[in-house]
Amino acid sequence: MKHRRRLISLLTAFSFLLTMFTVVPVPATADSFNKGDELEDVVFQIYAQDSTNYSWYVYDEIPVVYNEPMKITWKQDPTEKFGAIGASLAFGFQLADNSLQIGQEATVHFKVTDIKLTFAGMPEFTANDIDKTANLFCKEATWGKTGNSVEVSLREDIKHAYPDLPLAGLVKSLVNVSCTFELISLERGEWVGPQNPDGSEFRGRDAILSDMGAGVSITNALDKADCTGDEITNAMIDAYAKMGYRSLYIPVNYDNHLNEDNTVNDDFLNKVKAVVDYANSKNMYVILSMTGSGDWLSPLPELRSSTDARLTKMYISIAAKMDECGDHLLFEALHRPVATIAPTADPETGEVPEVGMADYNTVLNGWHDKIQRVIRGTGTNNTMRTILFAPYNGDYTLIGDMGFAEVANLAVSVSFAPYEDKEWDKTVAAGILKDQIATAARDAQTKKNAGCVITSFGALNKNNYDTRVQYTYDFANGAREAGIPAFWGDNGNADETGLLSFADASYAFPIIGLAHAAGAEGMVKPAMDAQVETEPEETQAPETEKTTEEEKTTEAEQETQQPTEKKGGLNTTVLILLIVLGIVIVGAVVVLAMKFRRM
Repeated sequence: MKHRRRLISLLTAFSFLLTMFTVVPVPATADSFNKGDELEDVVFQIYAQDSTNYSWYVYDEIPVVYNEPMKITWKQDPTEKFGAIGASLAFGFQLADNSLQIGQEATVHFKVTDIKLTFAGMPEFTANDIDKTANLFCKEATWGKTGNSVEVSLREDIKHAYPDLPLAGLVKSLVNVSCTFELISLERGEWVGPQNPDGSEFRGRDAILSDMGAGVSITNALDKADCTGDEITNAMIDAYAKMGYRSLYIPVNYDNHLNEDNTVNDDFLNKVKAVVDYANSKNMYVILSMTGSGDWLSPLPELRSSTDARLTKMYISIAAKMDECGDHLLFEALHRPVATIAPTADPETGEVPEVGMADYNTVLNGWHDKIQRVIRGTGTNNTMRTILFAPYNGDYTLIGDMGFAEVANLAVSVSFAPYEDKEWDKTVAAGILKDQIATAARDAQTKKNAGCVITSFGALNKNNYDTRVQYTYDFANGAREAGIPAFWGDNGNADETGLLSFADASYAFPIIGLAHAAGAEGMVKPAMDAQVETEPEETQAPETEKTTEEEKTTEAEQETQQPTEKKGGLNTTVLILLIVLGIVIVGAVVVLAMKFRRM
C-alpha cells in the first residue's frame, strides 16, 4: 500500500510536469469586459441639436457600466442646457464610445427601458422601449470625431404624445428624464494605426517632403478627358527612375469614369492604382491630383453646392481604393483650380454678379475642407496621409488667402509657368525665381503651418538644350535650398517641355532629368555628354496592368510558400520540445526505477 501511494505520487508529479510542456496558454481577448465594469470613455447622454446651426446641447454624460442595468435620472433646470435651441431640432439619447480611434470599427448593442419624460406643467409620459444594435466606424470631422456614436431619436414619441404642441417648446420645458440603460455588448474591431505595406512606420508630411527628391509631373496622360488609364506605362516609370527622378505628380481626370451616383468606376480606379503601385514598388513617391475637363470645377459661388456634393462622392471612392497604399502616396485635392467660365446672369434682372478673388477663395476653402474630411474619414492610412492644397491657379502669391480646417500633414502646392526665353544667361542663384521659391516656402510655413511643393516648372524647347539644362539645375538647387520638392512638367511633347516620348518611353532630353536630380541632391551638374542607361532590364514588364497581374501571381505564390516556411520553423520548435520532453520522460523513468529498486 505504501509503495502504491509512492507510485501514485510520482505519477501525479510526472503528469503535472508533462502538462507544463503540452498545455498552450490561451491569449486574452482584446476589449473583453466583465459584468459591472465601468467602461472608460463610453458615455450615455440625452441630447438636443439645433438643426438650423447644428449646435449641440447635452445633459451630463453618464459613464457606462457593462452588461448591468443602470437606473438613470436627470433632474435639472432645462434652460441651463436646452434654453438656446431653435425651433428646428433633433432630440433623444446618444451612446458614444470616445475611446475608438479614427478608422476603427465597433458593434454595440444596448437597451433603454422604462423611459419617462416630464415637461413643466404636464403629467409624466412613457416613451417606447429601445433595443438597438449599431455598427460604428469612427471618422475625423472638423469638430473632432464622428461615427463613434449612435443616436436614438425621441421626436416621434413626443410628437405622438403632444401632437398640438411645438417640439422645441416642450424640450425647453423638460424638467425630468428617467430610464433604465443597459449595454448588452460592445465589440471593437482590431485597431492597427496607419502603416506601410511592409509594416514600417507611416511617416508624416515633413519626413516625406524632405525625402521626395527630384520629381516629374506627367501631364497630358491620365488628365486627358478620354484617358483609358493605360497612358502611363511601366517603361515610362522605369525611364524616369533611371534619370534620377524619385517622385511622380499625376493629374487624373475622372470625368468620363463616373457612376450614376458620381462615385468613380472601379475598373478605372484599379488602372490608376496599378500605376501608383508600380511606382511605389520602385520606391517612388506619387502625388495623385484631381483635374477635370468641364467647367464644373470653376470655383464660382453658384457652383459650390453641386460641386461640393460631386467631390464628396468622387473622393469617397478614390480615397477608399487608395487607403492601403503606404506613405509614398500623397493626394492633391484639386489640380491648379481656376475659373474657366464667367458667373451666370441673374434670370430676373439679367445682371451678372461680380465675383472676385475673395469669392473664389471662399469656394476653394470650402471644397478643400470637404475633401480633406472625406479623405481623413476613409480607411486607416488616409487618416495620416499627406494632402496638398493648391491656391487659385497654383499662384504662390495667394497662399495667405487659403483656409485650412486642420494643419497636420498638409502642404501647399504651387506651380511656375515654363521659362520661355531662347537666350538665358542668368541663374536662380543670382535672383531669377529664387526669391519666389523662397517666398512660397516661407508663406506656406509661417502663414499656414504647412509644407510646400512645386508641382510644375520647366523650360520650353527653343533649340537651347544647354541653357535649359542650366536653368533646370539652378531651379532645382534653389528649391532644395528652400526645402521644397520641385516637379518638372513633362507633357510628352519634345517641342515644348517633353523629356520622354510617351509612345515608347524613349528619351528626348535626358540630360535635363539628370541635371534636375543632381540639383535636387546638391551634386555637381552633369556634363552634356552624360549618359543614361537605356537598355531595358531583362525582367522588365511591358505594361502596368499586365505587370500588376504578374505581381499578384508572384504574391500569391509567396503567400502559398509562406505557410510552408512557417511550418518548417514550427516543426523545428516542436522537435526541440519533443527532445526535451523525451529527456524528462527518460529521467522520470530512471527515478522511478531507482525508487522501486530501493523498495
